[in-house]
Amino acid sequence: MTFSDRLFAGEFPVALEITPPQRPRPAVLLRRARLLDDRAAAINVIQRPDRQPSLDASIALSGEGLEAVWHLVARGLTAEELETQLTIARAGGIRNVLCIRGDHSGPEAPDALTVKKVIERTVGALPGACVGATVNQYQGDRAAVLRNLLPKLRAGARYVQTQPVFDPAQLAPLAEAIREGAPGVKVVAMAMPLLSLEAAEKIEKRLGIALPAETLARIGEGPEGGWSAFEATLAALVSCGFVDGVAVMTFEMDAPEGMGERILAALDRVGLAKRR
Repeated sequence: MTFSDRLFAGEFPVALEITPPQRPRPAVLLRRARLLDDRAAAINVIQRPDRQPSLDASIALSGEGLEAVWHLVARGLTAEELETQLTIARAGGIRNVLCIRGDHSGPEAPDALTVKKVIERTVGALPGACVGATVNQYQGDRAAVLRNLLPKLRAGARYVQTQPVFDPAQLAPLAEAIREGAPGVKVVAMAMPLLSLEAAEKIEKRLGIALPAETLARIGEGPEGGWSAFEATLAALVSCGFVDGVAVMTFEMDAPEGMGERILAALDRVGLAKRR
């Protein structure tokens, strides 16, 4: 079964989100993609200006038999550029696309496309592909977030992926509003183990948030406390009823030795890996 098959069958699939290497290095790409062995139903490939393009890396992973999710950045993208990328994606057998705004700086082209238009054209160009959109649950008030998000879902996005979640209860009102405004759309929550207060501080700064006091207290106890906080978040996401899957991302681009095994152990303990 594909990632989307599992998602829409209610199986609560697990995806892994990775950063590709700076240049095409198949061994590095595969090592990062196989962090969770065969437990990940899909591999999300981040798009960054200084890295191997997500599309290229996704096609390479697909060629290795892995289910890749191409991160298609809309910011600054023209219709001609999009058509070229979609042609390559179609030829490369891409079946999963996450359409995102993107945060890299630079001037916008006069004819740059909106995320909604990118989604519409992607859905039309890649029949049968599972197309998703992202949401920043920490940005602005809920009404404003929904005004921005719902048109993307009506344009054909079938699931929504969040920013890293550290307090599932905080996500609940938005997730429920998404289901009310776009019935049938699934919610995939990102989860990230944070094993030091330094890492926690950087994430707070990146997202513009304050982590829950209980989470910070656990992380402050050391790596074992960080793992405890991560597992608690996973357990809450599984049981909450308003999240349909999870995308795990590590703080480090190259996860340190043993991290994959610890993530797998946490998945086992909350019942996720067994659903594979």
